Amino acid sequence: MYDDDYDDEYNYQNSRSNTRIRKRLAPAGVHVPNKDEATLLRKLMSESGLSEKEVREHKKYRVMLSDAQKKGVTSDKSKMEKQREKIMKGVTKELKLAKEHPLVIAEFNIRWNKWLNKRY
Repeated sequence: MYDDDYDDEYNYQNSRSNTRIRKRLAPAGVHVPNKDEATLLRKLMSESGLSEKEVREHKKYRVMLSDAQKKGVTSDKSKMEKQREKIMKGVTKELKLAKEHPLVIAEFNIRWNKWLNKRY
């Protein structure tokens, strides 16, 4: 049932799964870039004609990749904004109405206040 050659043939870079799974599948010592870093890396490789290893060794490109890696870590939304969107999405799916509909707004306010009271 399990093929031992599958591990050798499997390429972690072609995995469409999330970064956490790709990092777990990658061999020890291999760096798995985040989305912004990978995008910039492909762009630099195509423009310069260098391999990934050569791009990472070049000082100018190394600084650019480092900045892209740091920039990709931060989130644009706070936890509270994410929770608001999550609650709104649940209400709209349940009622099958647009978020501007008065019934959706009323139900959202009930759930949002319940969540706030539970939290504080």
